[in-house]
Amino acid sequence: MKITQVKVLPIPVGARQKTAHCYFFLTGESIIENLQNRRNRPNKEFKALLGKVFEKTEFNQLWLDGHIKANWSQQCGCSCGCSPGFRLTGLYGKNIFVDVQY
Repeated sequence: MKITQVKVLPIPVGARQKTAHCYFFLTGESIIENLQNRRNRPNKEFKALLGKVFEKTEFNQLWLDGHIKANWSQQCGCSCGCSPGFRLTGLYGKNIFVDVQY
C-alpha cells in the first residue's frame, strides 16, 4: 500500500466534532466499490501507514512523542457507519485525508 496524497484541512466552524479524524481513500475505487467496501476496510494496514502519514504533516513530532493516539472507528465521521476512519486523540482543529494506492 502506497500513500499518494495527504491533505490536512481545518475542521469546519460549527462542526460538532471534538477531536481530529484521519480518513483513508483508495485511489481508483469507484463510488459503487466505495459503498460496498466501507464495512471491510483494511484498517490494520491503514494503522501501519499512520507514521508515514504524519511524516507528511506538521504534526510528526507530536506523533513521534506519543501525544497523538489513533483509534479506528467505523462511525468516525457519521453515526450510520458511512465514513470509517481514525479518531485522533491529542490533535484538535484539523482533519487528515489520505489517498492510498492498494
